[in-house]
Amino acid sequence: MSRLRAWQEDALREYALWTPVGGNGFLVEATPGAGKTRLAIEIACRALTSGRIQRVVIAVPTSRLEGQWAEEFGKQGVSINPGWHAGDGRLASDERGCAATYAEIAKQPESYRKLVSEKLTLVILDEIHHCGSDDRAWGAGARIAFEPAVAKLLLSGTPFRSDNDEIPFVNYVDGVGAPDFRYGYDRALADGVVRAVFFPRRGGHMEWTAPNGAAKSATFEDKLSDRDAAHRLRTALSPNGEWLPSVLGEANTQLTELRTVDPEAGGIVFCEDSFTAREVVKMLRKIGQTPILAISEEPEADGRIKVFKSSKDPWIVTIRKVSEGVDIPRLRVGVYVTPWITELFFRQVVGRLVRIRPGEDDPTAYLYIPDDARLREMAAQIKLQRDHILDQQEADLLGTSMTGVLDEGDGQISISLFSPISATPTDEGVIVDSDTITPADLANAEQVKRMDSTTVVMPTALVAVLLRNAGASVTTFTVPSQESGEVPFERKERLKKQNNTAAKRVAAAHGIVHSHVNARLNKLVGVSSIRQCSEEQLERRLRFAQEWLAAGSLTEEG
Repeated sequence: MSRLRAWQEDALREYALWTPVGGNGFLVEATPGAGKTRLAIEIACRALTSGRIQRVVIAVPTSRLEGQWAEEFGKQGVSINPGWHAGDGRLASDERGCAATYAEIAKQPESYRKLVSEKLTLVILDEIHHCGSDDRAWGAGARIAFEPAVAKLLLSGTPFRSDNDEIPFVNYVDGVGAPDFRYGYDRALADGVVRAVFFPRRGGHMEWTAPNGAAKSATFEDKLSDRDAAHRLRTALSPNGEWLPSVLGEANTQLTELRTVDPEAGGIVFCEDSFTAREVVKMLRKIGQTPILAISEEPEADGRIKVFKSSKDPWIVTIRKVSEGVDIPRLRVGVYVTPWITELFFRQVVGRLVRIRPGEDDPTAYLYIPDDARLREMAAQIKLQRDHILDQQEADLLGTSMTGVLDEGDGQISISLFSPISATPTDEGVIVDSDTITPADLANAEQVKRMDSTTVVMPTALVAVLLRNAGASVTTFTVPSQESGEVPFERKERLKKQNNTAAKRVAAAHGIVHSHVNARLNKLVGVSSIRQCSEEQLERRLRFAQEWLAAGSLTEEG
């Protein structure tokens, strides 16, 4: 086997000193990509060799992981049957154990109880948090099936959510789940075990028709009710708007840049449903890419994921098929195109991008996210751990479901009554380690890259971080004037960003909606959208906003 990492050696020492309490297991909470599977197999192989156990049973949330665990054990000469079912009777004589999904175990827990009772058995419960949040039957089935096992190893790479369902075999202290060994993202990042993930945020101006027929519009800066916030997000993610193709284009540009020095670098798009996924495939094809589509309703999806993992194909598009447990270390760019707003799912998505390959010169990754306040907070808090806390109901931040959205009362309104109209994207910067790298920071970094050949191959966001850490401000390199080569398009893009920032400041200063400020500015210069502005109109528009800030009131002089 490959050499153990320092944290895995530490965990092995803790495991050797650990004493079970009340039939509970040894809980390892380690950030995705750190190597939990490698640790578990090391523990199992040592126990098999010493005779402390005679059998291994692995419980997993998805059928794909059954084969993945069997494959990894097989590399060490340990035969694990990933397709064993209770009706098959005994395991074959050359098989040291089996892998099964929590759903299978919940259907016939007594059969698995008999299996672990026949011999001294180590049970590995992978992604154990599912037994407390996905299905109560999973937790109940696991408890019945594995209570007799002589050893239980619990693994989780995702923070536990708060609910009333106790996770089987977890030790609770005053209602709080207590990991026996914890290896967080911050330590893993410092150790060079995982990649640093940047979160480019993309805002926008969205318009939609509410279920009651009302026409609404908002940016991600506007404070809305949960229902309206859900509609705003769905509008941004709609394949019929401008937001999605624009963000896909930016993500593709980032991936193309990475692939100039890392030809194997891959990108992944997480979609809400098969319709959106297929539309995303069409959009990527329009910009010259040939993405792999892997959605669960297609039987060949698992095979496509396996092919993508070992190929050099640039893009894979999925729904939730690759959200957890699938190991594709070459993924370095992701796009979040789903309204699922839960910390559990968000961290699973991030986990697909943090896995690092040996010898990587540039251990960075990018997840493009809508500038929704809830996603923004999750991205900023990604390094923090979460404990499983009993007796605290935590509502999903979603505000929507696959079938409907909540009314102001307790009833349901069909999602079909909601209709997105348009979504125009804006650049809101990049979240790095809970701090935001602004568009101005990024523009400054681009200037540095053009002027300093040593930074050309470095990611723009990383250059911006280095400049900020070195104390360089956005004025370190001034934006070129017309005489120094700035072309009209570049000047207009700069003016649009300055307009956007000024409008936000006006809205915050006067306590009014950002979209109303934009609408008034557009009216003053004679356009219906900032995209229609000439350079002169952009300059006038900016002057109005600056004068409003200076005067403390919204006048129409200028």
